[in-house]
Amino acid sequence: MASPTNDATSDSQSSLSPSHSHTTSHRDTPLQTLVSHLLTSKRSLSSIHTVWRANEIVTTARTALEESVVLNARNGFLRSGILEQVKVLKKARSGIEHVYDDGQRDFGNVIHTLDAANARLESTMDILRSTMVEAVFRPAGEEPRSLLYFVEEESVENMRNALKESIRETKEAQTDFHSSIVSFDDDLRALTNSISASQSTASKSCNNPQSPIPEYLHTLETHARAMAALLEDLVRHFDLCKNAIRHTEGGYAAVRKAASSQPPDSDPVSVSGFMTTENESAHEGTISEEGRREMLDVLEKDAPQVEDVVMELREYLAEMEVRHEGILEYVSSLNATYKETTEIYQVLKAVGTRLPGYIIASQDFRMHWEDTKIQIQEQLTELESMRLFYENYYSSYDSMILEVHRRKQCEEKVKGIMKKAMEQINKVYEVDMKEREGFRIDAGDFLPVDLFPGINTPAATWEFVLTEDQDPVLASLPCIENIVVEAASRREKEKHRTDR
Repeated sequence: MASPTNDATSDSQSSLSPSHSHTTSHRDTPLQTLVSHLLTSKRSLSSIHTVWRANEIVTTARTALEESVVLNARNGFLRSGILEQVKVLKKARSGIEHVYDDGQRDFGNVIHTLDAANARLESTMDILRSTMVEAVFRPAGEEPRSLLYFVEEESVENMRNALKESIRETKEAQTDFHSSIVSFDDDLRALTNSISASQSTASKSCNNPQSPIPEYLHTLETHARAMAALLEDLVRHFDLCKNAIRHTEGGYAAVRKAASSQPPDSDPVSVSGFMTTENESAHEGTISEEGRREMLDVLEKDAPQVEDVVMELREYLAEMEVRHEGILEYVSSLNATYKETTEIYQVLKAVGTRLPGYIIASQDFRMHWEDTKIQIQEQLTELESMRLFYENYYSSYDSMILEVHRRKQCEEKVKGIMKKAMEQINKVYEVDMKEREGFRIDAGDFLPVDLFPGINTPAATWEFVLTEDQDPVLASLPCIENIVVEAASRREKEKHRTDR
């Protein structure tokens, strides 16, 4: 008997011979043996169900092949399209991240610039806060005050609060944008995880260029043809058994009797439909003794192989069932892959519906940051203007000290000149008074009083006074200590050297 794993083109060793030539003499086969052969042969014909099952398997395998081709095409198309879309999504994610990183870097630079500007302003304000105004410039009894006391700090605080508000709004925009990026990352992660989860199934199905179905189908078809041939041998053997019974006296009755009295553990055999009384009583033609001996020789040779043929049919079918199961599993894996791929596509579709929102969030952040950056730059310029004003204020205080000192020196010079002039005037006055007194003594008694009323008036007295538009208090310049003047002079010279 040939094994079902042998090459399908090879002949089965259990096939029954339709004819057999012999030269040896042959004694007549007992009727009971012929009946046993007939019943066994009739039972073997139930193997037709095995052949029918083999035919069903081949038909199913052919359908599975067509289905696998369609599924492989669908899976391959969907997977390649999904992978391309994932690349597009990753490029979009990279562009959005680039916008976020640029904004973060730009914002960091602006904050660094703001911190530096604020530090310079605070340093200048500390100088003003630590520089006390000289008491000579202020009313007597007033408590000491710094230069910062005389400028309005509220504008600085208002500017700082405006900058803080701009920074807060920018951070809120960054947080919202970052939340959008995190959601985009979650979508991409869910998509890539779905693809990775189906990778093993895909590698066995749509990504496997060598489908097992064609090879399996070829084996199944070969086995089915071999099984059909074996079934034909069984049918021919059964026909031979019938023919032998028909040409044997009492064959029909013996068959009927044997069929009705089979052991309980054996499969029942029905002889109705192929054995009748007419078949038994009226033979279709006659057969020579030589022909009958040859028929019985072939029958005796083939009868022992019937069970082997039946067993071989079952082994063929068992192997076909294994291959058939493998085909069904492969198609099932393709269907599973297709289902997973369509689910991935749905995930991709959902991500695609949210993608415009992510892009819009990126554009909104960029526009918001550009507007805020312009606003911060303007505020930064104003902050720097305040610092320059305070620095000039501090420098002008030194200039004021030097100017007051210079004016005091001029005042002293004027007072010196006035002192000398008064000394000369007083000398002239004394001489004039003496001359007037001499004139009065010499001629005063002889002149009528009403002749010139002013002849007896004393000499006019002269003094230096401020003009009417001058406030005596303000016009009086304070006296500044030399150490203060020298310190202011040094700072002024240092400032000029720095400006160069």
